[in-house]
Amino acid sequence: GNHPFILSPFNLNYASPNMFLQFSAAIYFLLLLTVAETATKLQAQGSNTQSGPNIVFILADDLGYGGVGYNNPEMATPWLDALSMDGVRLDAFYAHSLCSPTRASLLTGRYSYKLLNHNYLVSQAWGVDVAYTMLPATLRDAGYRTHMVGKWHQGFYKVDLLPTRRGFDTFFGFLTGDADKNSQEVNEFECSWGHPVALTDGELPAVGLNGTSYTDEAFAQRAVDLISSHDFSSAPVFLLVALSNPHSPFEAPPTAKAETPFEIYRAMVGSVDDAVGRIVDALHSKEVMDNTLLIFASDNGAAIHSYGTNSPLRGSKCSNWEGGIRVPAFVAGGFLPETARGRTLDGMISVADWYATLAGLAGTTVDHSGPARSDSIDQWRYISGQSLRSSRKQIVHEHNFTEGGTAEGALRVGKWKLLVGLQDRAELYNNSLYEGDIDISACADAPCLFDIEADPTESQNIASEYPKIVEGLLLLFEEIGQEYHAPLEDDFLDDDSSCAAWQQAGGFVTPWK
Repeated sequence: GNHPFILSPFNLNYASPNMFLQFSAAIYFLLLLTVAETATKLQAQGSNTQSGPNIVFILADDLGYGGVGYNNPEMATPWLDALSMDGVRLDAFYAHSLCSPTRASLLTGRYSYKLLNHNYLVSQAWGVDVAYTMLPATLRDAGYRTHMVGKWHQGFYKVDLLPTRRGFDTFFGFLTGDADKNSQEVNEFECSWGHPVALTDGELPAVGLNGTSYTDEAFAQRAVDLISSHDFSSAPVFLLVALSNPHSPFEAPPTAKAETPFEIYRAMVGSVDDAVGRIVDALHSKEVMDNTLLIFASDNGAAIHSYGTNSPLRGSKCSNWEGGIRVPAFVAGGFLPETARGRTLDGMISVADWYATLAGLAGTTVDHSGPARSDSIDQWRYISGQSLRSSRKQIVHEHNFTEGGTAEGALRVGKWKLLVGLQDRAELYNNSLYEGDIDISACADAPCLFDIEADPTESQNIASEYPKIVEGLLLLFEEIGQEYHAPLEDDFLDDDSSCAAWQQAGGFVTPWK
């Protein structure tokens, strides 16, 4: 006959009150067993097996909004196009307009104005304050193995500033901002004895590895090796791959057939796409893609006068126009829910938000230590489709004080964007071969206001039409001036001491104090 605890359509009408009581008690008991079993599994995961998704974050260098195929048919990026199509494209993702500030925001979860004022120079005795607990340190405390490959650019004049002292178990790449794509020499800086070599492995010069391969090919290979050798059953991995392309110097991969400047640039973007493909293939070969979150983004807009493109946005790298700060970004990987895939999100997300988002997925929290509290917002509910709106309602793109004490910068609140003070590169638009004057400026005489939702190309300054909006945003801009700001930097250039130390290190850049 029918079991009393299995209420089918055949016995439901004949079930007695006692049977329902027995059924309820049985279900309650089964629920208790399920909860206990789940708790036991979670406890075991925390001590023995993977407790969070693998996180692979790939950061391109100077890749503009129009630098990817899905935003610009002139560009060939089949891997980026396919991954983003099967993932979630973040169409209002904002970085800073420069390399070092963006990376500092990513790693600390703070707005860049609280961290530094400009890019670090190779011989500059400066670095991101060690009082801040960086993201890899937080993830490592949560049980992750943490690795970084590529461009650091967060200061290295003393050992405490090195990536391996800020939370990464391993590091392979540049401590500096850029280097020759083939020799890995720092072209922008020369000691009396020659150009130093930027390549570092761990905390030591990568002797013998420099000059052996094209930079991003070497970075991709190291990333593949790390994935292939990792025991994913013992711990999840956080892998940050900060590629060097398409940042200058403009050198195509040796295998590329590129002659014109735009062909060279296109080939450099192609090398980014190839690197992403190799990393994805490695994750599939290791059979861990199903529990991996893959994030791709750029650190700032393209330098248009150097053949990059932010089409159709206004401005370029080094500017607060959308073309300098609104960059390609997407989330992919098997950890992303099926129901979330194939969407494009237009809600604001800041590069600073990755800290809280990834810490939350790792089962830990944001670290508020250091001179300024975190600005990071957990965006996982929005990215994963659990929430229809971004949790971020405003974003401070930049807020700096000049030596005269005047505040300049930009912020966005909802659809409104305010630019305060002189904003250069104001006439750069979508032409990837633009060779005009990059010094044409705007907003110097009065703040500019744009409705970014209706006018993403910032073609219509509507400040005169909405004086109350401008007034309210200016009050907010002034209030931000009361918050902690990084101290204005002197040059702090230490050419003699650094060159002497690097000469002793065989011509490689190393800490020198």
